Amino acid sequence: MQADWPTENIVLALLCEQPMHGYELAKTVKNDLGLRAIWRIERSEVYFLLGKLLKQGFITETEQAGGEGTRPARVIYAPTAAGEAALEEWLTSPEKYPRNLRTAMLARVYLALRREPALAMRLIEAQKALLLNWLEFERQRVHENEVVAMVRRFRAAQVEATIAALDDLRRMAASRTGLK
Repeated sequence: MQADWPTENIVLALLCEQPMHGYELAKTVKNDLGLRAIWRIERSEVYFLLGKLLKQGFITETEQAGGEGTRPARVIYAPTAAGEAALEEWLTSPEKYPRNLRTAMLARVYLALRREPALAMRLIEAQKALLLNWLEFERQRVHENEVVAMVRRFRAAQVEATIAALDDLRRMAASRTGLK
């Protein structure tokens, strides 16, 4: 799945954890403090993303009969094999663009931690290696324009802070796996 923003991947990851209906999914997104700190997804967007994931063939829908009384039938969404594969690819691929680190990278790490802390550790190591390479390349570049140079220095400082945060995230993931 190639998306600039992680929202559809977040929805897909939650469905890979447990199939659920749209309202339950929207409640899960709203009530998850860690997820909300990274990204906010409104209920209307959840339903839009479910439609998008259905069209991509990443999820299926099954109607569940309503309960006794007046409760209507519910549609339960579950991942397909293609959805599981797309999510696995996204969760194992470091974020290429420094501008997306606060959103896409943090969402990946958070969801990988939920799925399997060892997966999160591999992702963190790959992300750190990519950022260190980016930083080395960026430090060798010469910028004639002073505004471009200032923007690049600013972005490099953000990348350095992200690398430090990745070290903290790695320690968190290691503590969940029992590794050091």
